[in-house]
Amino acid sequence: MLILVLSSRAQLPFLISLLLGTQFFAILARMTLPSIGDTFSLGFAQAIDSFGLFIIAGSVTATFVERSGARLAASVCARQCGSATVAIGLVASLAPSATVALALLRPWCLLAGGSNARTRAQTVTTLALALSAGQAFIYPSLYMVATQAILKVDLLPMMAIGVAFAIATATAGWLFVAWMIPHVVADTPQANASEVQYSPASNGLARIILLTVLPLLFLIAATFAQIPSEPFGRGAKEFFVFMARPTIVLTLSLGLGLLMLRRWDKAMIAESGWLGGALAASVRPLLAVGAAGGLMSVIQATGMAELVAERVSFLHLGIFIPFAVAAVLKILQGSPLVATLTTAGMMEPLLASLGLGGVWGHVLTAIAIGAGTLIVHVNDPYFWLVADSAALSPTRTLALFTLATMLQAACAVLLLLILGGLLI
Repeated sequence: MLILVLSSRAQLPFLISLLLGTQFFAILARMTLPSIGDTFSLGFAQAIDSFGLFIIAGSVTATFVERSGARLAASVCARQCGSATVAIGLVASLAPSATVALALLRPWCLLAGGSNARTRAQTVTTLALALSAGQAFIYPSLYMVATQAILKVDLLPMMAIGVAFAIATATAGWLFVAWMIPHVVADTPQANASEVQYSPASNGLARIILLTVLPLLFLIAATFAQIPSEPFGRGAKEFFVFMARPTIVLTLSLGLGLLMLRRWDKAMIAESGWLGGALAASVRPLLAVGAAGGLMSVIQATGMAELVAERVSFLHLGIFIPFAVAAVLKILQGSPLVATLTTAGMMEPLLASLGLGGVWGHVLTAIAIGAGTLIVHVNDPYFWLVADSAALSPTRTLALFTLATMLQAACAVLLLLILGGLLI
């Protein structure tokens, strides 16, 4: 609440609001002053290391798109087929994390949003909801691979049910955003786009889509290549893992952007040119994501999430328990990966006592854990990247995006209860 007040009412920058809110929380948690600084700095550095270069790569490609003149055509296409955003999000969710995928899809958000604030907010939040739904349920996302390995879940039924849950929750999020957006965002034009300075080559729109998609394809291929069975072979695994490194993705994005122009000059790559503008545009989301990582690290250091989740796990509520434990962990400490690993480890010895010891019990437990990681709010770096990409204040992001993630989780629980009654 303090972070929201500071950022929305006092209109402080995201970084300062998160920093002050983190320090206030840490003092209430009775952390020592040196440990507050060390823990926040560690979380900040880890977030920047994980997401920073991807955010810069997305900013570079977005700046190229904005100055290429293809924005209007793509905006018309996106408005006519909103389901395309859901489909793109579900496919892109196979990237290492939803935050990375959204950062690289920033050009699509810019294209589809056009110059209208409401359209941009709707596109970004719909895309973000689809990304998080895919990450939670579709194998081989990192979270589902971890859950499958810990709980020893049968792969084929988990994949089939996971895809169905991802589509259902992503669609629910899309419909909620479409209904809610008029109440949250005014239908007003944004500031004029940057002046078009360089013309793209022939078939410019198709090439710009390739510029956005190709780095993501390498990340998705690396995800498949790192499955324990190594379906592409060891040599291909090493290649795709190398191509998915943040430095390579950034270099690839920059190189493709330059190659797809008819002409360029030194002014393009100068600090005052479009490349300098792209780097400047990436500073705000970089700092916000880093500060959110610091907040997450401080919360995790208190250990409160694990303590509360352990108490929840002793309740006897069947399939609702793995969801509740994962949801408590995710809501309190912010990291979906930590929530997934911790919940799966806690549930593995308890499945038989919860009546989830059979094949379908393991499958539904894995899905329930994914559903518990869906809710996103201010202690997750993903929240702040969504807010920046959608050009929304934190309170509006909470009203639009966080409420939608809560609806997605509720829909997933309802489906779980229905399937539990039929299969267990």
